[in-house]
Amino acid sequence: MSGIDIKRFFDARYPEHLAYEWDNVGLQIGTLNKALTGVLTALDLTKDVLDEAIEKDTNVIIVHHPVIFKPLRQILTDAHKGQLIARIIKKDIAVYAAHTNYDLADNGMNDMLARKLGLENVDILEYESETHGIGRIGDVEKKPLQETVEWIKARLDMPYARLITKRPNKHVKRIAISGGSGAHHMFEAKKKQASLYITGDVSYHEAHDMLEMGLTALDIGHYAEKHFAKALAEELRAYGIEAPVQESEIVTDPFTLV
Repeated sequence: MSGIDIKRFFDARYPEHLAYEWDNVGLQIGTLNKALTGVLTALDLTKDVLDEAIEKDTNVIIVHHPVIFKPLRQILTDAHKGQLIARIIKKDIAVYAAHTNYDLADNGMNDMLARKLGLENVDILEYESETHGIGRIGDVEKKPLQETVEWIKARLDMPYARLITKRPNKHVKRIAISGGSGAHHMFEAKKKQASLYITGDVSYHEAHDMLEMGLTALDIGHYAEKHFAKALAEELRAYGIEAPVQESEIVTDPFTLV
């Protein structure tokens, strides 16, 4: 089986044209025109994740967050990013990024998160076209806010979250979610009457905007997208990728609660 089968998989299910114009998705380093020894899926590509890929004899790494996001003017091997890229090339490893194309597609990031939360009557939060859009919104069993927060943390396997609300005693019936940095979709969540909006990387000023508009939100950080690795690995196996497909075991969350 060839690495080209990886490209065929993404072309069929998460095509690159779905990605936002500002994004950088698809093959980023190396070539897929080679026999597969193994595939590693990961949220981020760090030195530790690369070490893991080499140890597991994988020659394709699929990440959610692009290794190369902004254009590079130099590749300096005495800097962290340059060292990482040089080592990837020396080891003949291909790196493929599935970012906002995975976020926007059916069965991608936001559908996966919606399933983890057991949302019912699910709809797209904010449409980008007639058929695709970012975020999901749906119904859950009505519960008190604090109980809902603990339930969400357990379902998403997140040890921490930041609650933004003026109504700590409210009940939650309708949840909107957008993985990653989705604070700018707060207006759509409010318009569609979400009683709780879940996203990550909410800034201080965005949190104030949410409070002023009467929106209750839960900031679960960016690392909540870690479920990408397992979900994609399972999908690749089911698709028929015959080479070993493994999800990364490395924790790439940069934050430690103190």
